[in-house]
Amino acid sequence: MNLRQLEVFLSVCETLSITQTANQLYISQPAVSKTIKALENELQIPLFDRIDNRLLLNENGKLFRVKAYQLVLDFRQLQNFNDHFSQQIPLRIGTSLTIGNHSLPAAITQFQTLHPKISVKLFAENAIQIQHRLEAGEIDLAITEGFMTNQNFDKSIVSRYPLFLVCAPQNNLAKSGVIEAQHLLQQNFVLREKGSTLRDRFDELTHQLGLEVAPILESVNTEILIQAVKANLGITVLPLPLAQPSLDEGSLVRLNILSHPMETINYAVTHPGKIKSKIYQSVIDCFVAVEK
Repeated sequence: MNLRQLEVFLSVCETLSITQTANQLYISQPAVSKTIKALENELQIPLFDRIDNRLLLNENGKLFRVKAYQLVLDFRQLQNFNDHFSQQIPLRIGTSLTIGNHSLPAAITQFQTLHPKISVKLFAENAIQIQHRLEAGEIDLAITEGFMTNQNFDKSIVSRYPLFLVCAPQNNLAKSGVIEAQHLLQQNFVLREKGSTLRDRFDELTHQLGLEVAPILESVNTEILIQAVKANLGITVLPLPLAQPSLDEGSLVRLNILSHPMETINYAVTHPGKIKSKIYQSVIDCFVAVEK
């Protein structure tokens, strides 16, 4: 049994005429008769009754018609999967928390304006969790800070953030705006959890300096850290987009560690080949536009 046999069968069901079916499908009458006969032989049941040189769909044929129609319909929809069904399957996007806080709402709003029929499912977690989701196939696209893995993924740069330390205006370091590396251990720190890019970059810096900093407060929520710093509980690490509003209003002060700049690179990451999809590229373009 094959798709062509089913298409011929369904046409005969509509016309109840070998001649009309042959004309509709641009094949010969003997070819139509041979196709129906071969189908009945394979099923080992008649699908039509032949009465006075007329074809009548019998009870077997009526039941088979229902199944055949659905099968042919499903096949044709699968052939046009990208145009129809792909819009019904949510596009699963994961972002690291910093990008989730800064760019996710605007980027997804822009994407849904461009593609209103495509649904999305979103995850905002720390960079390690998002990487694990991508590796496990739980998301289709990651927009994340940093991405180190032995697996083969397609990766493109979305943006770069400078990272720096910030303190409250009443902190004794605020006036100079500079902190010497050797004085880091004399300060209280409020930091993101290990596995987050903000924490990992800071830990890389202190490791290079031969230091180990133990924070007095650790949180997955960057806003909690910002409020703690504003209350002068300690110093934290922030990317420019999250720090800028507070710097502009004067509720936070930037601290420089001379000769030790920190930076994070934000990537769009997909399984091999997916980044070539127009839909995936459109999501990435929306994040790039927001990140500028």
